[in-house]
Amino acid sequence: MATNEELLKAIAERVETLGQSVSEQRLQGIVQSEFGKLTADKEFVRKMRFAPGADALKGSKYERAKLSVADLEFMYQLLVSAKSRGLSHGPSEALTNAVADLSPAQWADEESTHTRAMDTAESGYGSQLVGAQYVGELWEAARKNAVIFPLFETFEMQHPTAYLPVEVDMPAMLLMAQSTASNSSNMTTSKTGSQSVTVSAKKFGIHQMWSGEMEEDSIIPYIPFLRRQAALSIAHYCDSVLLNGDDTNSASNINTYGADPDDTEHFLAFDGLIHGAAVDNTANYDSSAGNGVTWDEAMDLRKLMIDRTYFHDWGHPASPDDLVYVCDPETADVIAKWDELVTIDKYGAAATVLNGEVAKIGRHRLLSTIAMKLSTLSAWVHTTTGNSYGRLLCFNRRGGVIGWKRQIKVETERIPATDQNRIVYTMRFGFGRYTPTGAASGIEWVALQYYIGV
Repeated sequence: MATNEELLKAIAERVETLGQSVSEQRLQGIVQSEFGKLTADKEFVRKMRFAPGADALKGSKYERAKLSVADLEFMYQLLVSAKSRGLSHGPSEALTNAVADLSPAQWADEESTHTRAMDTAESGYGSQLVGAQYVGELWEAARKNAVIFPLFETFEMQHPTAYLPVEVDMPAMLLMAQSTASNSSNMTTSKTGSQSVTVSAKKFGIHQMWSGEMEEDSIIPYIPFLRRQAALSIAHYCDSVLLNGDDTNSASNINTYGADPDDTEHFLAFDGLIHGAAVDNTANYDSSAGNGVTWDEAMDLRKLMIDRTYFHDWGHPASPDDLVYVCDPETADVIAKWDELVTIDKYGAAATVLNGEVAKIGRHRLLSTIAMKLSTLSAWVHTTTGNSYGRLLCFNRRGGVIGWKRQIKVETERIPATDQNRIVYTMRFGFGRYTPTGAASGIEWVALQYYIGV
């Protein structure tokens, strides 16, 4: 098989021998003849991307049902999975042709790193065909619906645990004397401190079951619904674990104070943003004493985020987008009544705002999310009573990082004994929180106002 370099060299040599007699048509023919040799290269074909045919669905039942390319890929995989177990006739010829026409080169091969086939059957029954578009669209839809987790930088983890080197402090600039002799003493050195942030991937999943036959016409109405609900769920719980994460599996968990949480609770994966101020560094949270939060209190949270030991001013970043306020909807309603507030309707027609943004405090975004729960007067959420106060969180998004080991994996199966279908979404990711000391108590980029009357 010719490599790209060999092909280019061959074309160049042939053009050179032909000299001035080369016409545009003849040159085009030369390129096409050489390029055609690549069609047998599996890796080259796999990486190619072609635009879907605009008229592929015109007049079909799929167009009438308003199904997208991602919907068709998703449905195709469900039916292929059921057929591999003898529980369905599989996708119709019309569906198979539509998928082939719309996304001929949008299938990932068996070495796909982001997702595997939606069944565990042998090759030839779907394991080599994994729709790339529906997984990508599901992921993007989740990001668009989320409020918190799109704010953080992400990286792909090569191992279940990653260690990211971070700067601790800057080297000191010293006054140096001029070296006037050949045997002058070495100049005084400065040290640059360093630490590492540990990111451990945790597994999250959504397990759904629904009744009914796994046949094409019966499942068509449910495909958009299933995908949308999955996207909403992923968005909400990714936000929630970043905000509410606490890996303390006991009655002292900040989300279930007074009772031991179930071992499957998503917030047990790792410690999150609220934990950073309410537990790890308690100098970084302040009480409103049951009163409505004020403009001065919100602005003063930034003072708590100044780290003079290591010269980190998290509360006054050069870019106003780096500092973010987030609160529960009830607190957002209280803040909306401030005279000092600049609301979205004052931003102007050209303003670009993130999902959930309702206002600006100073120059910084205020986001509202249902993932932020009401709490007790101690800023923790009790299992049964006392959760009637709001919280306002302030954080610098440069202080955290999300590591992905697996974005989304989708699998399904048919359960004949109960006449049900099962679909499972899984992903693996972790959250790293910066601390210059190596201990969580050194976290300075998060601050919390609590015990807010709403």
